Amino acid sequence: MLYPSIEDNISPNAVVAVLGKPETIIAFLEYLLFFDMSKLQSDIKETIYQEAIFKIKKPESEINLDKISNILYDIFENWNFCGFYINNGNELEISSYKADQIPCSPINMNGVCGKSILSNNTIIVPNVNEFPGHIECDPNSKSEIAIPFSNYVLDIDSKEFDDFDEIDEKYLKKIIDLIIVWF
Repeated sequence: MLYPSIEDNISPNAVVAVLGKPETIIAFLEYLLFFDMSKLQSDIKETIYQEAIFKIKKPESEINLDKISNILYDIFENWNFCGFYINNGNELEISSYKADQIPCSPINMNGVCGKSILSNNTIIVPNVNEFPGHIECDPNSKSEIAIPFSNYVLDIDSKEFDDFDEIDEKYLKKIIDLIIVWF
């Protein structure tokens, strides 16, 4: 019997778990316990960023934008673009990146990256379809974060809605600090 049916009247021996956002429900026979997954997920995200920073800072190789794009893109499975655009006056041109698709370049200053550079502020977009002026390079992009620094902007797109938060901003700014020291 590979899969029991309802008629088999099989009781769980110990644990049944249903994983999802924002909480996990775990049943222990008659008892239900609720765990807030957002705290667990933020802890996991921080650990992933710490691992990425460790890889970026490895002493056997210098810090560069290609290395950073590759490490970040590879470590976050839900990302479909991680790259750097350079400000060339009235447009942005792609510098270093790793992506599922070839990025748009050059791009105007009306999208997320341009508005981030013009305002000199981080922009987190939970749903790119709702951002006026969003430039669609990959139709699979659902959310985005753009962080300006020097004459660049770090741009990251995700295949998941609402994928970026203050944890991403905090750790990506730490990585940008490494870049600034390297420059």
